[in-house]
Amino acid sequence: MRRMTILGLATLAVLLHGCGGNGAGGGAGITATGYVAYVRVVDPVTGQPLSTAEVHFVTDTGNLPMRRVVAGQTTDPNEISLRFAQAIVSDAKEGDFVLLNVGENLVFRGLWVRRPAGYTAIVRHTTPENLKRVIQTPESPNTLAACLVASNQAGVVKTVFGAPEPGKPKVLNFGVIEVFPNNPQVPPPPVDDVCP
Repeated sequence: MRRMTILGLATLAVLLHGCGGNGAGGGAGITATGYVAYVRVVDPVTGQPLSTAEVHFVTDTGNLPMRRVVAGQTTDPNEISLRFAQAIVSDAKEGDFVLLNVGENLVFRGLWVRRPAGYTAIVRHTTPENLKRVIQTPESPNTLAACLVASNQAGVVKTVFGAPEPGKPKVLNFGVIEVFPNNPQVPPPPVDDVCP
């Protein structure tokens, strides 16, 4: 009987811990299903995350802000704790970006980065397969054709990325985005992808 009570309490604690406000404290990360978008944004010189960058998952119906991974628990809706991010993406690090529960019927247009002060619009996107693309990003996210990161993967999420396994989230790993500083000592590489 005692063993049953302990097991019941442990189960209840896990269930309660994962509740609340679409991941208040990052708890929803454990139960995320469907699609999860993930990307790392760094300074190309230091390799460090850009602490004031923002990333938006752009769709044909609007922009979904991605949540920044932070070290501890958080109640900020723009953040997710490292612990819960790593439950979904094992190599997630503090400063990365995650978007939970992406709708399978959304029409994905690309990723847009709001660059911090002191940085240019030139970004280099490196996919997990080590494919590189250097683009000049637009000043604001939009649903029209534009230079968005991963725009080559535009389309209906389920069609482009395939179906997730039952009961498991499918991670849409967009790799690494390097945002080049506005620094004459570190000139950005030439843009190699002509945008519409």
